[in-house]
Amino acid sequence: MRWMHTRLIRKDSRSIALLAVFSSMAIALEIVPWPGVLDIPVPGVPGFNINWSGIPVVIVFFGLGFAYSLISVGAMWAAIAYRNFTGAAFKGCAEFFTVLGLVVAKLATAKWKPGKKASLAIYTVSACLFRAVGMYFTNIQLLPIFYGMPIEVAAAASTLYVPWNIVQAIINVVLGGLLYFAIPERLAIEAGLGDQADRHTIQELPTDAVDEEAHGEQ
Repeated sequence: MRWMHTRLIRKDSRSIALLAVFSSMAIALEIVPWPGVLDIPVPGVPGFNINWSGIPVVIVFFGLGFAYSLISVGAMWAAIAYRNFTGAAFKGCAEFFTVLGLVVAKLATAKWKPGKKASLAIYTVSACLFRAVGMYFTNIQLLPIFYGMPIEVAAAASTLYVPWNIVQAIINVVLGGLLYFAIPERLAIEAGLGDQADRHTIQELPTDAVDEEAHGEQ
């Protein structure tokens, strides 16, 4: 549980700046109109599009922790909701379940410390499981609300979305993980990314220390 205690919320300015950068990427991947490239419709599955906006969220999770990844999901939700509240409801839930799967995988492997390949495989399986199961039951609840479907029809439609939610989770976690693990270790530490980053290099100076230093220079 040490990871949950030390990595839950980071308050240094460098981490906040990195969060802003990656969240902006997620938002841009959602709102930039590029059909067929940034937004790929799935034939025969109405309302479901494959996209890349979840990849920066995964990078935020690996680099900055659970709390910041939820902030990225919230920023993405807001970017979609102002123009498509219905789509934002489904997308926000899907990305939340993906992050929840990553958290469970992180906690499960906290003492095991597997290699990068094994870790990525575990993260992917857990994210797929949580996203697929979570969205199956969520869709059954949301489809009748937003589209007026009977529960029986919603259940059948929700089953149709399961394999595509798995595909989307694989894309998010595998590509996000590969991009994150490709960052050189030294650069990651200097940027304050990951569990191994030296937290002392990213801490803000206390206000009294700054004041004392300023007085000493006068």
